[in-house]
Amino acid sequence: MTRTIWRCGLAVWALMAIVVGNAAAQDDAGALFGADMVHGLVGAVVYSILGFIILMIGFKIFDIVTPFDLNKEIAEDDNPAAGIVVAGMMIALGIIVAAAIA
Repeated sequence: MTRTIWRCGLAVWALMAIVVGNAAAQDDAGALFGADMVHGLVGAVVYSILGFIILMIGFKIFDIVTPFDLNKEIAEDDNPAAGIVVAGMMIALGIIVAAAIA
């Protein structure tokens, strides 16, 4: 995969980790750093990795559905429109996955 797609995916992954972490922090608002906090951090890491995997699966499905190769369009042809479409798709799918997890 191209660097652009990975950067976009990692940015959405970070956004999902923040959303899931905030949801865990709201559930454990009164807890200090202890078992509850560690449990929340482990849950946030597991759910963010799961969300990233789902995001990449969604990208592959989107790549299959489109009539052209997105990796080739972005990396070789320097097509900014394809990059914007992929970024929008990843952000939209990231918001859906984050809402489903939280």
